[in-house]
Parts: sequence; structure tokens; C-alpha cells
Amino acid sequence: MITTRESINYQFSLIFGYSSPEDIIVGDVIGPGKLTKEKVKELSLSVMQFLRMYNAMLRDYTGSEVFSIEFELHDIEAGSEIKIYPKSMILIPGQYKDCESLLLALKPETGILNTHKSRDELNDISSLFYEVEEFANRPDLDNHGKELVFKKFASRFSKKLFGDLIEDKWNKKLIGLNVSLPTEKELLNTYETIKSNVEILWYKSPYEIKILNPQFSRLSPPFESQAAIDHLKFSISEPSANFVIENTLKLGTNLINLANTGTIDESQDEIVSFIINQIESKINNINVPHNAKWVINEINKILGSLETYFNKFMNYSKTFTSTGEKGNSSAILNKFRNHISERAKLENENFENLCQLAINTFENSIIRGENVRAIDLDSAIYYFSELIKNTLNLIRNSLPKYFSRRRLKTLTINFITRIKEIFDKEQKPAKNLGNKFMEKFNTFIFNQIEVNPLLLSSNLKFDEAKLIKEFKYVVKENIEVFFDNIELDISDLISFAEVLMEGDSSMIKDHIDKFKRFSKELHFLLSYLLRHTTINRFLKEEPDKEISDPVTFATRFHRFLEKRTGGINLEWKFYILDWIKDYAKKFINLEEQRQWNLQEIYQDFIGYFEQRESNEQQSDKFLKVLDSYIAQVSDDDKKPYFIEFFKQYEFCNKIKGEFPKYIKKIVEKEIIALNPPFEEQIPQNFFSLGDTDRFYDYLRDFELKYFSKLIPRPLTLILKHNLTNEEKSLFKSDLFHVFNFRFWGKNNFKVDVSDNFKEAYREWVKNL
Repeated sequence: MITTRESINYQFSLIFGYSSPEDIIVGDVIGPGKLTKEKVKELSLSVMQFLRMYNAMLRDYTGSEVFSIEFELHDIEAGSEIKIYPKSMILIPGQYKDCESLLLALKPETGILNTHKSRDELNDISSLFYEVEEFANRPDLDNHGKELVFKKFASRFSKKLFGDLIEDKWNKKLIGLNVSLPTEKELLNTYETIKSNVEILWYKSPYEIKILNPQFSRLSPPFESQAAIDHLKFSISEPSANFVIENTLKLGTNLINLANTGTIDESQDEIVSFIINQIESKINNINVPHNAKWVINEINKILGSLETYFNKFMNYSKTFTSTGEKGNSSAILNKFRNHISERAKLENENFENLCQLAINTFENSIIRGENVRAIDLDSAIYYFSELIKNTLNLIRNSLPKYFSRRRLKTLTINFITRIKEIFDKEQKPAKNLGNKFMEKFNTFIFNQIEVNPLLLSSNLKFDEAKLIKEFKYVVKENIEVFFDNIELDISDLISFAEVLMEGDSSMIKDHIDKFKRFSKELHFLLSYLLRHTTINRFLKEEPDKEISDPVTFATRFHRFLEKRTGGINLEWKFYILDWIKDYAKKFINLEEQRQWNLQEIYQDFIGYFEQRESNEQQSDKFLKVLDSYIAQVSDDDKKPYFIEFFKQYEFCNKIKGEFPKYIKKIVEKEIIALNPPFEEQIPQNFFSLGDTDRFYDYLRDFELKYFSKLIPRPLTLILKHNLTNEEKSLFKSDLFHVFNFRFWGKNNFKVDVSDNFKEAYREWVKNL
């Protein structure tokens, strides 16, 4: 339960985590939620795990680790409700020797944090933990004892960090003496940009942000001769940068999901579960179908009865405070339980479960000690009473939202089913393809429903006639968007071809599955082969002057990769290695040979690989891949199945542009004719959508989690390069890579990738 004061105060929220050299992980959460120790530990562990996985990826693809990340928190309900949300989410790790710490914090403003100062603070805390580690490294303390010690210090340090955060001690100085930071714009040089569209999959939990159609552009670096070549060895290739961006978007949604969990009041969560169980126990006895409006009215009656029941319990609870009982905290709570039990017997009521909920809440509120009086429970009882009132109102207000959302989804399911019934009367190709298209359309409409303005409006009332009208409007508005822009990739066409086969497709099932992995593996392998631990390492190991032409580069790089791809369990790795040979062949028979330097060769090679991968993702090109693959099949028994599959794929590829138009006409006709009756179900069926999308899940994810309407959009990602001891002598200071994001419109963004190589590199050292 979050009051207005708390919503203002908790624009600042914080999750602090610490990992010891013995992998003991502890942490603390400061935010609007009230969490148990177990949940705090779970959150700290999750944040630390996400950071470790993210850093492992960064080391592989960029040779760096995260220095800091800042996300802008975009409110999808802006203007619909008066709520005060944080505007920024930052992740800052710290380390001292083997002691790791991290800070995940939400703030009310963006772009003014001095990340170097905050990073230094995290490093200092890690060094303090190192001292704690030395103190705790004693024979009389087992791991559990050490964990208890670390927890106390984690709580203390998190409060210190929280104080620094809300007092703006880490903010940049806007006036007066200012310090130039190595990651400031004036000290950076941009060497590549990436433009892309994004799609948010709202129907997934947590939702996903997908990159669509990225376009790379490499800029001319402000370096000359050898410095330009040396810069290549430390730069991030465009495909690797794109891979980092994809994973940063995933990290953002995972982190906000964790921060969101930290906003839950677990006492309120238990009360919600209790009330829903009470409602369902009464509703489940009704076996006669009713419409949603009747069910909502019936639930409101049940809530009214429960309110009377709760009021009676609270009155009995308040009488306990005047009994004069005293003792330690456990004894007082037991006496409270006995007091309620005695009053319940007199009134013939069962308060056992509710009493336990109250005690769970009291345990988080009262100060533990030996001299606790009954009157000391007064504020805890008042809080529990307000929590119940708030929860009852929450459920009342959520009923029309949930039922409206559910009805829009059932209308979608029924409409898609109706279209599929039409296709069932068609020939097999049209039937199977139609069903596949409608599954995609179903997902697309579900995605639109999740952000439908009607569902996001305040004071929503359930109106089924209005919902049917809204559903028809949503479908009509999105028919053009979906069917005119649907892009069927290779894996889609392979799936279509598989279901169209007259023969037994299971005979070549393993091969079909391999074909389905073609697109994703190629996309992954592009960034994998051009990652830091591959191509940058190759550039560092190979003498610059020995690579004077593309053929030499390709030959040596192919040999370099052959030794390192053996352990990759991917089906298409050898296919993409052949691209390197194809690149070399371009230059073998050229009559006129030009002079190349390594920078030109590198950029030409990267450009070739990017273009080749883009071309190979085209469905027409895959026909050649299939043809070559089938030509190598030696099993005569399976050959006919491969040939049929090839023909079906070819057929699907030919009609991929026309068939959506055919389906579009059917959908347009059916949506105009749609006139569904009001839904009637037995009441218990209204509390879920099949086996999923339960009312409780909706309350927890969309109402109890305070930040559920926020989307994390990266603003700045700063990476610190892991320089070897030998490489450190080449630099005057740390080498940083900076990703600056800029979003515009609904689904467009641009990323500039920069570094401070020019400022940090000692070019003259290399010449000694």
C-alpha cells in the first residue's frame, strides 16, 4: 500500500547486492514495498546473477565490463492517472579484489549523475566489505554465520548509499568548478552508429523489447596511419554492438521487473490471496451460467460481506490493546491470537487464517524486545486495518479492468477460431497456411489489447457492448498494419512447408529442425565471429605488416577460426565459415591489384559479412541453400521427402506476398459481420483465461507492482575495457566505450558508439 507521501519519497528506490569471494550473496532493498528477508535475498541474488551474465557477454563481445548503465523510465500511462514515478534507473557495479557489490537505483531525474563518483563509492564499499571478510574469516563462523554478519553490513551500507542518492551527492555540478570526466561528450569520438526500430511484446511477462531491421554505419575515425589500425584492435564491431544493444534491452526489462517486485507489500499480497480465495470458495458453488456484469455485482456483494467480517475482526483486535497484557514480542502475539480465538468462539466466527495474516503483518511492524505491551500493537493494528480497506478497494476497482481485458481477449480468441473454421473448409495448403497466419494475428491483437487506451483509462466500468465495439475497432484499425507489413522469415516458411507436406515429414524431422535454426544461427554467428575475443584477438595476434591484402586477411582469419569453432554446438557454423573463403575468392583473380591497409581490409570485410548475412536472410536465397543441401543427401529413401519439402517451400515462398491479401479480405468481411452475444459462463471461469491469466496474477503484476507501467529505455551504457598488463602501458588512462541512445516516435532509436581512445592512447609508446 503506497500513500501519496510514499510515492513522492520513493521516487528513490534502491536494491543493493554484495557477493563475497566464497559466493555468499546478501543485499538490501529500500523502496515502497515491504519484503521478507527471503524475498530480499532472492532479489539481491537475481540482480547479481543478471549482472554476471551481462558482464560475461560483454567480456566476450567487447572485451569490457559494465561501468554503469542508465535507463529512462517511460510511463505508458502518461496523463491517464496522477501518479508520481521515478524517471531514471541506474545500475552501477563496484569491485575490490574478489569482493563485488552493485547498486540498482531508481531516481526522479535523468542524465545528471556523475557515474564515476558513484562508481568510486561502490568500490569503496567493496573495499570495506573486504575488511569485513577478513574479520569474518574465523573458524567459529560457518557460512550461515558469515551471511548474518554480511547482511548487517549490507543493510548499513545500503542506507549510506540511499542517503547519498537522495541528497544528490553524486550529481554533476552544473555551476562552479567542473571536472572533465573521461566519458563526457567532448572527450569521446563516435566511430559507428546503429539505427533500428523496436517492437515491444507486451503480452509476455516480463515484456520483451525486440530490435527490428538494424542498420549499421561506420564513421571515419579521427586517427591516422598506425593509430587507426591500433584503434581497430580495441573497437567494437557493428554486429557485436548490435548484440550488446539487444542484451541491454533485455537486461532493462529484467531489472525493472526485479525493481517492481521490490515494490510489493507482501502483507497486502497475502491479503489479496486471502480475499480471492474467499470469493472463489463462494463463487465456485454457482454452477449456472451468468454474464460478466452479474458476476461483478455478485463479487461486490461478497466483498461487502467480507468487509463486515473484517470490521468485526478489527474491532476485536482493537479491544486487545486495552487489556494491559505485556511480555516479549512472541508472547504478546500469542496472547493476541488467544484473545481473537476466544472472541471468535463467542461470535461463532472463524478468524484463524485472518489472525495469522495480521500476526505476519505485526511481526514486520513491532519492535522486538522483552518489554512489549498490548498497546504497542495499536499502530500495527491500524496499519493492518488500512491495508485491508485499501485491498478491498483495489479489488473492487480492478474487477472492471480485468473483466474488460479478459473479454477483449476472449473476443479475439473466438474471432480467430471463427476464421480458422472458414479455412477448415479450404484445401490443405490454404487451410494450413491460413491457420498459421491467424495464430500470428492472434498474438498481434493480444499485443494491442495490453496497451489499449480503454483499458488504461481511470474509472473504467465494465460495458460489454462497448467492448465489442472497441474490439471491432481494434481489428479494423490493425488489419492494414498487420497484413500489409507482415514479414515472413525463413523459419516461418519452413514451418508452413512442413505442415503442407503430404508425405511423412517426420522422416526428415531432424533436418527440418536444422533448417528452422538457419536464420537465428546466422544472426548469432555474425556477431559471434566478429566479437572481441575473435576478430579483435586475431588483429592483436597477427603482425600488422604481414596482412597487406584481403586474401591474406581472409586466409589467416579462416585458419584462426577453425581452431576455435570446434566447440560451438551450432549446425550452420561451417556454412558461415565458407563465407570467408568466398570473400577471398573475390580478390584472387582480379587483374588490377590495389594497395590496401589493414583498416580498409577490416572495414571491407565487416561490410561484406554484414551484407552477406542480410542477403542470406532473404527467403529467395534460402532456396539455393536447400538445393545445395539436398544435393548432398545420400540416403535414397529420404530423398523424395526432401524434394517434396523443397517444392512446398518454393510454393510458400511464391505465395507469401499474395496469400496475406487473401486472408485480409476474409478478416475484413468477418469483422464487419461480427455480432457476438454477451458472454455467459459459470462464474468461476471468469477468474482466468483457460489455465492462464488468473485474476490474482493480474492484481499482482499490474496493481500491486507500483512500477508496472514503466518501460526502461537505455540512455547511456558505459563500458570499461579490460586491458591486459601489457596493454595498460599503451594507455595513459582507462579506455571507455560509451553507447548513447536516442529514442524518437513510438518505435525508433539510434545508438552512437564512442570511445576515448584518442585521449587515452599513447601512440608514441608503440613506436619505441
